[in-house]
Amino acid sequence: MRINNKLNPLFWVFIIVGLAYAAHYGYRYASVGAGYNAKMVCSCVFVAGRDQKTVEMEELYAVPFGKQVVDKEHNTVTASIFGIVSKTAMYRPKLGCTLLNDATAETLRQQPAVIGATAQTENWADSTLPAAQKTALQKIVDGAFAEPDPKNPVRTRAVLVLHRGRVVAEQYASGFTQNTPLMGWSMTKSVTNAMIGLLVKDGKIDVNKPAPVAEWTDNRRAITTDNLLRMSSGLNFEENYGKISDATKMLFLENGAGKYALGSKVEVAPATKWYYSSGTTNVLQEIVRRQFKTHAEYLNFPHQRLFQKLGMASAVIEPDASGTYVGSSFMFATARDWAKFGQLYAQDGIWQNERLLPEGWVKYSSTETPHANGDYAAQFWTYCRKNGVPPDAFSMNGFEGQYVLIVPSKQLVVVRLGCSPNEALFDEKRFFKEVAAIF
Repeated sequence: MRINNKLNPLFWVFIIVGLAYAAHYGYRYASVGAGYNAKMVCSCVFVAGRDQKTVEMEELYAVPFGKQVVDKEHNTVTASIFGIVSKTAMYRPKLGCTLLNDATAETLRQQPAVIGATAQTENWADSTLPAAQKTALQKIVDGAFAEPDPKNPVRTRAVLVLHRGRVVAEQYASGFTQNTPLMGWSMTKSVTNAMIGLLVKDGKIDVNKPAPVAEWTDNRRAITTDNLLRMSSGLNFEENYGKISDATKMLFLENGAGKYALGSKVEVAPATKWYYSSGTTNVLQEIVRRQFKTHAEYLNFPHQRLFQKLGMASAVIEPDASGTYVGSSFMFATARDWAKFGQLYAQDGIWQNERLLPEGWVKYSSTETPHANGDYAAQFWTYCRKNGVPPDAFSMNGFEGQYVLIVPSKQLVVVRLGCSPNEALFDEKRFFKEVAAIF
């Protein structure tokens, strides 16, 4: 048999193009991985005060083959993948860690500093519960920390239950305490909701009017701020974390998350389709930033108007390299401070007799969105109502099993924080239902 060496030249063109595409995609994929590793190690070491080795063992399960170098002199972490691609994240006090995407450390140092919230003296004493009720609740909490299969860890790190503003249960995994700030991931979206609410109260934003985005001079002019809050903008944005997608590029490769999302094109008319999109939340953060005359005013806004009022001294929202908060995903706070935020919504936006959020904002934020199948409201989830909890319940949810359940009618707030690689191993629906049934 003779092999024909005279193959069609187009064959070789296809081969070369295919190899080039594979190399390009592989490089981009490695860049996302390096960005993820650098950002996570930086935040967990510098913000949460955790040990690098533990973070690498538990948080970096998706990209375990990277190498991370922590530089505590310059407050940076550099992660590399096979020595081919590397990414660096830099820590700044009260701003957390930021990936240096098309930016330098010096550029970040020139951005305004943030005056963070200060801790407040508060009565966190346990509420008195009948013995049987307390025992039943503790059994549920202990179950949240159970590890039936070490090969498939659940990794609950914190559980805290507030009833009528008092702690009735609080427990932490080994290595974590009430002073450990923990990542909220997409629970940060609910904080973006609060920032919009504050601006609504100030008369700067009307959620029912077209979103104030000057660049949208085409059919995107019909998109309202309400559409963005409810994930019903109609914008074409791919939320997929298993590949190179809009979401992974936005969070780990782009200089500005919101600026990237602003470029999304219309797929369908607003309010006709619900699609979970972190991009729309970061568009909201761009809108928030544009309501302030200076960068410093914007960066200090959530700390002065929200965190300081609530005494959330541990709260850190991390900005991208452009200096805009990644309001979809990057906030750290202790379990107690996440609970305080939930309590604000349980109290209809009122804190210590002061109305922080506009009247009706909590009802608006927890009202189910059309086309969302009863699952979503306005940067809060509502699917818990289908599972035996009161009909006014709603929740903040985040990647790897971050949850804050809010039940205003019971004055109940339930916090669960962890790092569950397989989120299905922690059944939050059952957990919510069991805890709510105690009260």
